[in-house]
Amino acid sequence: MRAYHNVLLAIGLMSQAAFAADAVDPDYLAFQQARGEAPWINAGAEHPLADSAYRPIPPLASFPTDPAKRDLGFALFHDATLSKDGTVGCNTCHMGMMGATDGLSLAKGIGGATGLRNTPTVFNSAFNFRQFWDGRAFDLDAQALGPITDPVEMGHDLDAVVAQLKADPGYASQFAAAYPDGVTAANVGNAIAQHSKDMTRTDSPFNAHLNDASNTLSEQAQRGLARFNALGCVSCHNGINVGGNSYQRTSALVGAGLARDELSPTASRARPAPTGAMAAADEGLFRRTGRDEDRQVFKVPTLHNISMTAPYFHDGSVATLEEAVAQMGQTQAGRTLSEEDVNDIVAFLGTLSSEFFSGGMMRGMSGEQLQHEMRQQMPDAMNHQNGGQMQGHDHQQHMMHMQHMQQMQNQNQSGNTDHNHTGSH
Repeated sequence: MRAYHNVLLAIGLMSQAAFAADAVDPDYLAFQQARGEAPWINAGAEHPLADSAYRPIPPLASFPTDPAKRDLGFALFHDATLSKDGTVGCNTCHMGMMGATDGLSLAKGIGGATGLRNTPTVFNSAFNFRQFWDGRAFDLDAQALGPITDPVEMGHDLDAVVAQLKADPGYASQFAAAYPDGVTAANVGNAIAQHSKDMTRTDSPFNAHLNDASNTLSEQAQRGLARFNALGCVSCHNGINVGGNSYQRTSALVGAGLARDELSPTASRARPAPTGAMAAADEGLFRRTGRDEDRQVFKVPTLHNISMTAPYFHDGSVATLEEAVAQMGQTQAGRTLSEEDVNDIVAFLGTLSSEFFSGGMMRGMSGEQLQHEMRQQMPDAMNHQNGGQMQGHDHQQHMMHMQHMQQMQNQNQSGNTDHNHTGSH
């Protein structure tokens, strides 16, 4: 009997070896990719606050991660050669020190082209139920590929990008290590999405307060939270992402449509309100559904790190958070807020910011300490390669990218409105 079992074991091992040598079944790979990953928006469902208006974001380490995919995604996210002219990378519009946005009213892409919408933050975007202002991307995998092919943003062709990455020995090796089928468009999107998920921030005072009530907020922030709830702001901005989980109709007056003197005599605008075709072009979900009921409907943005992501609204037309709060109170809640109300709500919203990236943890640091701490905010690939320092081609590419960003900032500050197009944000 023992000999019989040994024979069966040997046959089993031989069949396993033969199976391992077989080519990967493309249908099975397609099934694995279509199956996707558990949506992060459901994270913390077992937390005691899960049934309340807000629940905390769990530690990033509690989410599953594949270091090979994540580190590949980091490289792709910071690679401007994914754009047609080699000047725009994902990090052009999503910079950590600016709340994972670009600080511009409207996104800018290759050739200085100006998009239609303000750049949404990537921080905590994994908890959104859809991506982009109009929600056209179901998940971060799909979102990552959108800007690459958008003619205003990166203006490239996915087939050309895949061929380019396959021809690069370094990338080809990284893809082979992370994905059985190597370099594909789907894998490019998935890798970038892994890095986007790695940009989740959990280090805000409000998140600490939700996790442990003994981490109290300031009296002003507590008043702001109470006022935020009483005004009904919580009806749209709730859940793990304090927003990002629904579509809502905005007043036609929100953003550029509200004249300065209608808001307050001291209100400041990030840029002049668009007029004509530019103003009429963006009607939210209507642009992709064609349904009248979708006019002026947008995905509700997350409020995490909101104090870091000025200017505000889908058109980037409002310069300050104070003005944005006052305007939403007037147009969405139907209330004219007092200065005290506005300041209290802004104080509360400030508690939703990453303590590191909002500057609180950087005060008093030397340049060497700051570089060290910045590297600790990055994935292992950046920490371990070359001692965390960019060299050679990577450094040259980074410097070209920074020069391009400076040019775009100068264009924005000078009010350059040439090359207006309809970008994909």
